[in-house]
Amino acid sequence: MSIALTLALSTSSVYAAQDNAYHHEAEIGFLDSSGESDGLVNANYRYYFEAVEQAGKPYALADFFHQGSKVAVRYSTSDFDDIYALSGQYVFDSNWFLGAGVSQLDIDDAAFDITTYEISAGYFFSTNSKLTLNYATNSESTSNNDSNQVHEFESYISQDFDVITLTYEHFIPLQSTAGVFISGAVGYQNQQYINNAVLTKIDGATPTVVEDSALNIENDIYTVAVFADWYINNAWSVGATYYRADVNTDFRSSNIDYSDKSSHSDNSTETGVNTRYFWHFSDVFSAKFSLEHYFDNGEYYSDSETHIGIAINARF
Repeated sequence: MSIALTLALSTSSVYAAQDNAYHHEAEIGFLDSSGESDGLVNANYRYYFEAVEQAGKPYALADFFHQGSKVAVRYSTSDFDDIYALSGQYVFDSNWFLGAGVSQLDIDDAAFDITTYEISAGYFFSTNSKLTLNYATNSESTSNNDSNQVHEFESYISQDFDVITLTYEHFIPLQSTAGVFISGAVGYQNQQYINNAVLTKIDGATPTVVEDSALNIENDIYTVAVFADWYINNAWSVGATYYRADVNTDFRSSNIDYSDKSSHSDNSTETGVNTRYFWHFSDVFSAKFSLEHYFDNGEYYSDSETHIGIAINARF
């Protein structure tokens, strides 16, 4: 916070950067975490078919105000996964827009990579407001067959999920400061996980099933999220977040000797505070700083985590 405050109050400079319009935006950054991971390195690029105006508005919201067609690519990596993503958006003259995207999550030691497909549609009510309906889906499975002189082994693992999210975003300009950006979202997720395995003994006169296990987990998740960022000026903001998830779980497990079926409900909330600074120190390059702290308040645990982010941004 002290770093952001110092930068925000430093208004005099030998060189005044120009807020030029741009078609290209590239960024590389690092997000540190107080959790188990050593951090996340993220790189992304966007191309806008019409020039983006960034003068006279919060730098971090230039994409929100632009309301134009674009394409984007992203790559991020951490200790345990890699993410590749490609997305695009087309805006009609009527202020309606359509979007699509595909991303792949490669998790170390996982049974398979996760490829997610997304489509979205929405409407710009004004230059300061936007409504988006987004649908994302994934379906992955893998099977394995192995045998030797004594046993034959077969397994099947699958994971599927579908996510629907409705998001409303609105910027409220203020006279004494730049303004307040508010975003609210409600969503529904369905997640299913199946893990079946059969071990058969084949060295006798008749094949004998030694192990036959089946596991099926299904989650129905209802979410609500609210984000508010107060832009003290076009570079500096402070904000707060709230997220709640209500989870209904159906669990089914069976083996040769037993079977089990149960259901339970749980909920978790996450609240957070943050501050961000977008230092536009040259015509092309900017430095971005962020400090975020989150509090997890679930039914069975209570924890918190701090994230510190730095990035170099180029707009040209």
